Amino acid sequence: MKNKSFRYLSLIIPLCFFLLSPVFAQDRPSLMQVTPIIRHYAATSVKPVLDSCASRDRLGLLLKISDILINSKTGLHVNAIKPSTYIIYDKLEKIKLGFLAAFSLSPEQKEILKTWRSKYMQHDPADVFFAPSADDIVKTRAAFGCSHYARSFIAVVKALGLIDDPEDLRYVVSCKADDYNRAHAARDGEMTINGHQFALVKQNSRWIAINTSKSEWTAMPEGFSPDGIISPKNISVRFESYPDVTFLIRKVGKDYNDDCDDDSLSNLMNIYRSGEAHDSHFKWDEFAAANE
Repeated sequence: MKNKSFRYLSLIIPLCFFLLSPVFAQDRPSLMQVTPIIRHYAATSVKPVLDSCASRDRLGLLLKISDILINSKTGLHVNAIKPSTYIIYDKLEKIKLGFLAAFSLSPEQKEILKTWRSKYMQHDPADVFFAPSADDIVKTRAAFGCSHYARSFIAVVKALGLIDDPEDLRYVVSCKADDYNRAHAARDGEMTINGHQFALVKQNSRWIAINTSKSEWTAMPEGFSPDGIISPKNISVRFESYPDVTFLIRKVGKDYNDDCDDDSLSNLMNIYRSGEAHDSHFKWDEFAAANE
């Protein structure tokens, strides 16, 4: 288990493909639920900026929201804590997290880390990448990964009422094609697969993928439907910020309330293999770029 965790960390730290406590969807509210905290953030930090935008084009406004969320001053990572540090310490148990925090973190960060450790890191420390809700992220301003940003983005958009039809905005879970191919070839159910979470929005009858971690977009192919993500055929997407990476869509929310149940490392790895949070079997074909 120790080797698996270190291998996971070594793969994800250089990239923003941050993957995020095993809880079934029927037992909890959506991780993208609009709460009073999210409404306040949307009204005080996001709406004033949008109101000052000359263009009222919806895609432009959505990208501006993403830009606000990742901004160093107005965004969600003001209190971010480098996850590699405290996850390694937690795994090795050589230095208690409280001792670490006493020397390197602000009082607010110490409280955040204490809460996240007790709430999200008991089963697997890496679950902190995937378990926090949009409310948790907006409240703490300690985002550090793509799941955090994608969930918060969707919750803020809902709070602002920019999407009329709930099915026109979806949360997306995707994996790296090369990682999936390696695991698939070896039929290795323990191999770590990295990925990326983002949002899909329907714009003038065409689906647009918004990379909420980088405030950029790419158009999906003509005829694409988020309801057509069915194994074994792979559907890929690429973003300008990751020019050498192909992502394979594995699960898409049914509407803007569906968080896809990717709230733990275990659930996420299962989704990457089968498209479902509690099925570990490989159900997708090996990806070949020529067959996109």
